[in-house]
Amino acid sequence: MRTYLGTWQVSPTDGFWTGQDPSSSEAVPASAVRLGITGFDTAQSYGKGRAEQILGKILRRFPDRSFDVDTKIMPTTRSLDDVLRTSLHNLSGVDIDTLYLHWPSGNFDNAELIREISTLKDKGLCRKTGVCNLPLAMLKEFVSSGIVIDRLQRPVSLLWTRDLSETIAFCRNHGIELAAYSPTGMGLLSGKYRKPEDLSDARAGLFCFRPECVGAFHDLLDVIGQTASRHGSTCTAVALAWVRHVEPDILIIGARSTQQLKENLDCGPVLSEQEISDLDLAAFRLENASRSVCENIFSYNW
Repeated sequence: MRTYLGTWQVSPTDGFWTGQDPSSSEAVPASAVRLGITGFDTAQSYGKGRAEQILGKILRRFPDRSFDVDTKIMPTTRSLDDVLRTSLHNLSGVDIDTLYLHWPSGNFDNAELIREISTLKDKGLCRKTGVCNLPLAMLKEFVSSGIVIDRLQRPVSLLWTRDLSETIAFCRNHGIELAAYSPTGMGLLSGKYRKPEDLSDARAGLFCFRPECVGAFHDLLDVIGQTASRHGSTCTAVALAWVRHVEPDILIIGARSTQQLKENLDCGPVLSEQEISDLDLAAFRLENASRSVCENIFSYNW
């Protein structure tokens, strides 16, 4: 399992991560490089290109290092060659490893967009074709139609386990890498945020605070907290240890400060089989409650 740094947090986006300290936005990726991280995940939509620009600026300081940099593009009617050039410009010419379709959309031919990304791969403009936030049913449909997908990125955390086991099995059976993002549930599994009023950004509107889900969410936080207490650890460390137990090919961690980065790189406690089972059950109950509320972690409409 490889650990990447995600850059969503370095630039406010769509109401998420407001109040981010600009100096920390540059310090975190620079610290990540010094701590040995060589993989980075970003997107054109993060801060309307600002996250790509910050990352490119930082990586340019290490010309003797080799990095795997992934980025994501939204569905568009523009030529993907032109769209990719925007990212390459933002990243100061850093090569792109995986180019993802960020979100599928009912207003576009998603299959064709993925084929176009594969064309860019054939041209040598990126190394891998990726899809992000693609539902399992759509993933199966595309693969069965002959579309080659090298990597799937999806949320993997105790906060969101919808179709996770089936997705892992499908990816492994078809040679698709799985990249796990938001392993701490966007920080909501830290135990610091039990109600929307505890937050000052768009996370306050997430599904787990809906009346149908909040009871199961609190139960999950309680199980995580009890597990952390037994190990003399933190809720965040337990949440990350659970994702590491799942063993995605790539673990994308986020951090808003260098201290948080160091904490999230800590391997955390070794969870027992019983603890894993207890966490799985609590996550399943939240998953079950969420089914009447939303189709994905952001309640995004396809």
